[in-house]
Amino acid sequence: MSTATADDTTWGTYDVVVVGLGIMGASALARLSRLGVKALGIEAHGPVHGMGSSHGETRIFRRAYWEGEQYAPLLQRSYDGWAELGEATSDTIALKTGGLFIGSRDSTLVQGSRETAQRCGIEHEFLDAREITDRFPAFRVPEDAVAVHEPDALMLFAERARLGYVTQAVQHGAHLAYGRTVRALHRTSGGSTTVSGDGWQVSCGAVVLTTGGWIDRFLPGETGHLVTPMRIPVYELDVAETDGRAHEPGRFPVFLHEETDGALVYGLPRWRADGGLKLGFHNRQLTPLDVDKARRPPSEAERHELWSAIRGLLPGVRSTGRATSCVYTMSRDESFLIGRSGEREGVVYASACSGHGFKFAPGIGEALAQLALGQPTTVDLSAFAPGRFR
Repeated sequence: MSTATADDTTWGTYDVVVVGLGIMGASALARLSRLGVKALGIEAHGPVHGMGSSHGETRIFRRAYWEGEQYAPLLQRSYDGWAELGEATSDTIALKTGGLFIGSRDSTLVQGSRETAQRCGIEHEFLDAREITDRFPAFRVPEDAVAVHEPDALMLFAERARLGYVTQAVQHGAHLAYGRTVRALHRTSGGSTTVSGDGWQVSCGAVVLTTGGWIDRFLPGETGHLVTPMRIPVYELDVAETDGRAHEPGRFPVFLHEETDGALVYGLPRWRADGGLKLGFHNRQLTPLDVDKARRPPSEAERHELWSAIRGLLPGVRSTGRATSCVYTMSRDESFLIGRSGEREGVVYASACSGHGFKFAPGIGEALAQLALGQPTTVDLSAFAPGRFR
């Protein structure tokens, strides 16, 4: 079966059921199926939708991680994983654009990126203001600005990657059920788990929960006080026609810029002839969100705030363009929750990716598959254990 029909009530028994087919669930399902596991993936929405955190065209991948070197092993597994997915599909999954992380010499972004790169042996350069603008002519920076340049940073094609994992899962025997909302998880006396919805149920040995902002519906006592879904605007701004090539891959890297007030702006190259630069704040314009309601588009005030932040940095960018909204599912410390549930036996989960999780999907998917099968994880996940908040 590739999808469940409307009159199905009991779908049989699986080794593992993955609930939620965003990028984390899709990666986990692909990994499980490649291991020969009988697996089912269930998604409340359709194959492509804008309600979660995995939609949209592109994402940034970087390893000179200002957030800390505890992420480095998971990033390395993911770097290799993106290459593997690219080799397994005819689509371009990742494009090496290099990454530029700009700020003052004492900024958290620059200091953290440089320290992680040095300690973890990640190839990088340290550039002054003149070197930044000579190398990357689309940028204008103050005389005292500096940057860490990571030549191996990537632009990921997000929707292609997620659908690539789903396709890979099906090719290796996984089953899919779209448009089915999971209502309950029930552990039976025999040690299996029943996953059920409106008029249907399925039995399995283990459950992988990758439901993003909906995670507290299943683990209220464990995650309800730790996870907050937030709406955040995402912009695609036009560039001057005479300046277009300066903003294309090869001349324009993925970037982060730390403002003097601590605001972080990110950006990705223009890669479509009819497109613009993808831009946004990472740590501004976050507002609480009801995950079941439509995403409010950015306001004019929000657009102006973003434009004000980048017009000096990127003088070739215009204030016109498109904008939409995405979801950051935030944890208290803005890091991940990955592990076995203490509330529900037989359940493992990953959530609260806090706006920077997409790039980690190959590594996290592998870890979730290993946890679901009762195996030790290749990468130490202790830094992301939910129990750290206790």
